[in-house]
Amino acid sequence: MLEIDAAALITALGETIGIPALRFDAQGCCRLLFDGALMVELRHLPAQERWLLSCPLRGAAPDAQGQRLLLQGNFCGAGFGGGWAGLDNSGQAVLHLPVPQTQASAAALLTAVELLLSHAERWEKRLQESSAPTPVRYPTDWA
Repeated sequence: MLEIDAAALITALGETIGIPALRFDAQGCCRLLFDGALMVELRHLPAQERWLLSCPLRGAAPDAQGQRLLLQGNFCGAGFGGGWAGLDNSGQAVLHLPVPQTQASAAALLTAVELLLSHAERWEKRLQESSAPTPVRYPTDWA
């Protein structure tokens, strides 16, 4: 197994994005906030030999149709670039993206953060559209 210094890697990521003081918190999590709204959490999971990036989605908790869409996206990781979606304790959708420890570098983590943000924005829109009420059409609308 490749030994890495996770704290040094977070510092390198911070230097890459212009935040040289970037560090883990006391729980071993590093959080990045984008546009004051989207948050990405980075955690190093040495027992699983990977990094895990997570991003809670904004908006209301997904309804049954939204949950179904998320499950369809989970199939073979196809909807999330190799990651997956889940629900947190409050029912909010959260996207997760793993980065193998052997491939971890500041550049790889930055690429993963960008990919996760892209998926989050796309899925927020998709979930919002799935829960939008469809207009009722009456047979007389054509007349």
